[in-house]
Amino acid sequence: LGLPTNLDRVTTKFLLRGRPSIDAFPEGVSYHIFDVEKVYLLHVDEDQEDESSPVHEQYRFIRKRTSVDKDGHRGGSVCGVTTVQRTDDGKTMEIKRIISKREYITMYRSRDLTRHIVRQQRISFLYNSQSFSIHAYEEPTSDVSILHAQSETVGGEHAVVDIPPFLDVERRLEPTKADEDAYGAFGISRISG
Repeated sequence: LGLPTNLDRVTTKFLLRGRPSIDAFPEGVSYHIFDVEKVYLLHVDEDQEDESSPVHEQYRFIRKRTSVDKDGHRGGSVCGVTTVQRTDDGKTMEIKRIISKREYITMYRSRDLTRHIVRQQRISFLYNSQSFSIHAYEEPTSDVSILHAQSETVGGEHAVVDIPPFLDVERRLEPTKADEDAYGAFGISRISG
């Protein structure tokens, strides 16, 4: 953990037309439910700006992921901190580290008050040997659900994704500023005004 990886897999995101119901999942498709809380932190490395650096945006957040059983009872939680760097050539790098509950509470005190705390319910499952995760936002908005599909790219083209037929997909999300601002947790967390 905390080490960069270079996998041939990518995450392709799709906007869903609404929040999917667990009841729509066919028998035989097992799933896991998690409640996720993301808290964005104040910038701490702004004094280290290097004009020759290819990184044009960097931010950090802490995350608490709590398992939820099929009856809705909350189980144990895992906490982590993630540093995200976006480069001039459009790549995004993430460095993740598991942290203790005590570290989470300490870092929480330095949260960015210009951003909402983002709460999501996530449903993770396998369908036709592909890994999927639905991110259904609960706060600060509750009308956005995104399907994340782990897949392999073929010759730099869009990844081939076998969309589960029990989900209502509106469209593929593109890695554009408009889609990131409207549907990414970092964009959704901004407090306007």
